Amino acid sequence: MSHDSSHANGSTAVTDIVGVDLGKRLMRNRKPVNVKAFAMAHNLVMFLASLYMVIETLRQASENFGWGRLGGGGMWGNVAEAPGKPLSPSGHRLARVLWIHYLSKAYEFTDTLIMILKKNERQITFLHVYHHATTFFPCWWSVMNFALGGDTYFTCVVNSGVHVFMYGYYLAAAAGVKVPRAVKKSITTVQLAQFALFFAHALYGAIYATHYRPCIIIVLCLFQALVFASLFGHFFW
Repeated sequence: MSHDSSHANGSTAVTDIVGVDLGKRLMRNRKPVNVKAFAMAHNLVMFLASLYMVIETLRQASENFGWGRLGGGGMWGNVAEAPGKPLSPSGHRLARVLWIHYLSKAYEFTDTLIMILKKNERQITFLHVYHHATTFFPCWWSVMNFALGGDTYFTCVVNSGVHVFMYGYYLAAAAGVKVPRAVKKSITTVQLAQFALFFAHALYGAIYATHYRPCIIIVLCLFQALVFASLFGHFFW
């Protein structure tokens, strides 16, 4: 089997799992749907939700880790509250916003739905489907079930910050605003920088922060950061 055919089979398997191929079949003999208003509303929701998650996560992390207080935590190396025990008030509020971020990963499949309805199949690449599918499960599912709190805040803040930029661009473009081409091109660059940060953080956890548990979460983060960097790097090139 050639590399191209094996890659295609892998792509088909992923798209079957998340229902993309079913959507394509349903739209095959139909005209593209005008989803401009729906897409604008979706982009606005994601922009505002992402902005909220950046601000609220930083606010609750600051309180939970004691940033600015003597002996408080730093950017990395913050320990999650003991699993199985009741969370502190600030720990509960931090967990709540992290759960919102986790649920937003499911809502992001709306991006794919819009592409299917528009019959813009060129955009539904293996990169797009793999990115959305594996970020929701197993990545964030594992984190929220086994490593809630602690340095999980960092991934939420960085990813939400990237989405503020990305969905802000989509919203402006959909509204007819003439955005410089350089801004569109920089989206992938910003995403690559995001994965570099995630890899550095996971590497820090593997080498220095030996209190991170379970260790499989660190391995998963390292693996996904490398895969995403490779896929997005190939797309950028």
